[in-house]
Amino acid sequence: MITVNDTSGDTELISAYLRGDDKAFEILYFRYKRQFYGYLNNLLRGSAIDPDDVFEETWLKVIDKLPKYKEQGRFSAWLFRLGHNIFIDKIRKNGNVALQSIDREDMPELPEPEHRQPAGEMENAELGKEIEKAVHALSAEQREVFLLRQQELSFKEIADIQNCPVNTVLSRMHYAIKNLRIFLAESRALVK
Repeated sequence: MITVNDTSGDTELISAYLRGDDKAFEILYFRYKRQFYGYLNNLLRGSAIDPDDVFEETWLKVIDKLPKYKEQGRFSAWLFRLGHNIFIDKIRKNGNVALQSIDREDMPELPEPEHRQPAGEMENAELGKEIEKAVHALSAEQREVFLLRQQELSFKEIADIQNCPVNTVLSRMHYAIKNLRIFLAESRALVK
């Protein structure tokens, strides 16, 4: 039996798990849990769908489908695709409630920092909050493309996840960046 550890590749971990090594699945889970949960949490913020439910359901589906997993790309892209499909199923069940983008006027006001920070740190923190607000003001499709690119998935992998042509994904990314720039420019203009 091959010993797996944190440096083992995804394919090696999957094979070891399928041979009965539960530690291999644990390593795989901990390798992707943070970035996958972050993606879901950002994607579903402001929607009626609970990211915890999608997260748990996805990992249960991973366990169920792993014996049929065929390596045709990265495991992370497959994981995100499963999560995306569960998200879409929940949208269909809940009647498109989750696809609405958040209006800028509906964004909650962010609290002021409780302690004094050096000017540079404070400006970076404020910019981070502005970017977060801008991302959540994007349409659901644009937001998903932007968030998946932050997870270093290729445009082809994102197209597979969203079940659309690569050109559509490129267009969504183009408009996401354009809308982020507009939102941030408007936000900066209000401050001045």
